[in-house]
Amino acid sequence: MNAFAAKCIAVGVALLALYGGYRYVTALHEALVTAQKQAADARQGTADRDAIIKRLLTDADDKANQQRKLDADHSAIDSKLAGIRAEIRRYNDESAAFRAWAAGDLPADVVRMHASPAITGAADYLARVPGGNALHAAGDGTDD
Repeated sequence: MNAFAAKCIAVGVALLALYGGYRYVTALHEALVTAQKQAADARQGTADRDAIIKRLLTDADDKANQQRKLDADHSAIDSKLAGIRAEIRRYNDESAAFRAWAAGDLPADVVRMHASPAITGAADYLARVPGGNALHAAGDGTDD
């Protein structure tokens, strides 16, 4: 083999080694870009998760505050109701006329009102208002 062929083979081997090195560095660079993207995605996912946890904790604190207020209101209502019941009991014990009135039947209008289902909105109310009984405008006198 002559010197020229040996030099050509050496140059070819060097070029192949150079090309292999280039491909290796390119693959490493692609792997680095992919790893950096995955790290950025993981950081963003962690930040999103932390924001959700913070919002949920804030909501839980708000719900706890609302529950405390509801419990305090409920306690105040119970206290007021106990006072009203005690007053009614006192009236009942004091007066025979009150006992007779309390033991009597309710007026028919009140019985009818209690027998009808609860009104749950404006449309429900309008459906139950009789059609022929129009109201006068405010400030107008009566017809009779």
